[in-house]
Amino acid sequence: MEKFTEKYSDFMFESLQDKLKDKLSEKYISLKRGILDLLDNSVKDSDELVNVQNFISEYIKNPEKVVIVDFVEDGEVFQFYLKYQGNIDEVCNNNGYFEKVPKDNNIFSLYKYITEGTKFAVLQAMKIMEKELF
Repeated sequence: MEKFTEKYSDFMFESLQDKLKDKLSEKYISLKRGILDLLDNSVKDSDELVNVQNFISEYIKNPEKVVIVDFVEDGEVFQFYLKYQGNIDEVCNNNGYFEKVPKDNNIFSLYKYITEGTKFAVLQAMKIMEKELF
């Protein structure tokens, strides 16, 4: 009986990544999967895809006002960067982030440059995900 309950629980609480992974293109795939993991904890009733869609849409419109759980503090953002650094660097490079002079953006440390770049990459990836998923 315990095995059935465990399997049923796994089925009922399928992660966003499990539900949506087939809809995502291969471009920046590890970053997009990492974002889905963050959204799993951030979106209320993430079982309802409309809630996920609304959350992504709101984040794209106003990323400073929408809170992503485990992506608030600079330390959390930096840890996210370390985990998905290859994709984040690629997104930043492909979208002109590295062409901006840090001083012009009021950035005076390498740490801040990396955390702000990570936030920029997540925003760009969310724009791609919105098109791919909805």
